[in-house]
Amino acid sequence: MTLVETAAELRRLHTAPELLQVVNVWDVVSARAVAALPETRAIATASHSIAATFGYDDGEQIPVELMLDMAGRIARAVDVPVSADLEAGYGDPG
Repeated sequence: MTLVETAAELRRLHTAPELLQVVNVWDVVSARAVAALPETRAIATASHSIAATFGYDDGEQIPVELMLDMAGRIARAVDVPVSADLEAGYGDPG
């Protein structure tokens, strides 16, 4: 799927009548494990868990570039839509 198609699918999943359950992941290994489950329709990153993976405390202590890099790695590693938790938004990382 293209980025536009993936975004449209995530939007559709949020408005569909069936309940959307989204599991948080923190790295490529956890993302692939969750995405491989047949019932997985989408996944989400977990900012605290990603920060902890690199030894940072929660609350925008991890550099935004490192957080975005891991979110990108996760999104590229799976074939389901990914929602990214970017803590408080780092002021507007773009």
